[in-house]
Amino acid sequence: MEENFREIQVKMSFIKLRRKFYYFSAFIFSRGALAFPYKFSVGVFSAFFGRIAYYAVYSATNIAKRNLRKCFPEKSENEIIKITKEVFCNMTKNFFEVVNFPRMSQTFLKNISSVDGSYIIEKSIKKRKGILFVSAHTGNWEITAASIASLGVPVNVVAKKIYIDGLNNMLVKYRMSKRINVILRNASDAGTKLLKVLRKGEIIAMLIDQDTNVPGVFVDFFGDKAWTSSGFAVLALKTGADVLVGLDQRVDKYRHKTVIKGPLSIESSEDFNKDVEILTQKASFVLEEHIRQYPEQWVWFHKRWKTRPEK
Repeated sequence: MEENFREIQVKMSFIKLRRKFYYFSAFIFSRGALAFPYKFSVGVFSAFFGRIAYYAVYSATNIAKRNLRKCFPEKSENEIIKITKEVFCNMTKNFFEVVNFPRMSQTFLKNISSVDGSYIIEKSIKKRKGILFVSAHTGNWEITAASIASLGVPVNVVAKKIYIDGLNNMLVKYRMSKRINVILRNASDAGTKLLKVLRKGEIIAMLIDQDTNVPGVFVDFFGDKAWTSSGFAVLALKTGADVLVGLDQRVDKYRHKTVIKGPLSIESSEDFNKDVEILTQKASFVLEEHIRQYPEQWVWFHKRWKTRPEK
């Protein structure tokens, strides 16, 4: 028993050491990026480290390729490899863009990003029931939240706490620098906070394109059933808040465009669970349509179809 206890202690020490390494690596990279001009860190560093990540994170590369083959059977292997490399470059661009948040003025942010369909948000705000803003890990979703917040509308993002406290605190600070409030979905008072901000007419932003351990439903996504977070649909049906879909698109090397669609039609019947499923499916179809147009900008290395329906 004593040997088992020592073995556990060694494993825990190793985990703590590894987490510190991750945090300090991210900290050094983030500080280093600020020492260079924005376009240099986003344009040069991201391409360099993106290529390294493609070869270094072998398991993630294989998952991305497998998912792409599944969803785009018509594409050649060379096309699959090209898209996968661009996916990793997009992710490293995201990192260098976000670490630049503290020095981004509102004017600078508006110069590198635009919102297509801001009038849709304005119409929904006037209803004073709040907005449920559905999005996905495409383009740079953090830029999407910052762009919406720059319009003067309070934005609250629902996020899972990163298990490394230092990294979590770093990301929260980056978001707060752009007037984005964070509601941790695992917090005991998360439900109360969500209802409170909706009553105040604010925006709740949720990413629903990953297979995570949250309440959800199975919906069609690229021709297969995918476990999808349905919290936004439950809130919409219970509160009457509008559901908008907003997705980021990289339009060139340094600029973004957030495309707003909606509000999605909400069907209410005696079968609440079915209504939740229908609304979740509508949102997922919008996400899929966008990802099909810009596959190189989505996180294909996520195990999207990990959870399977019971037979």
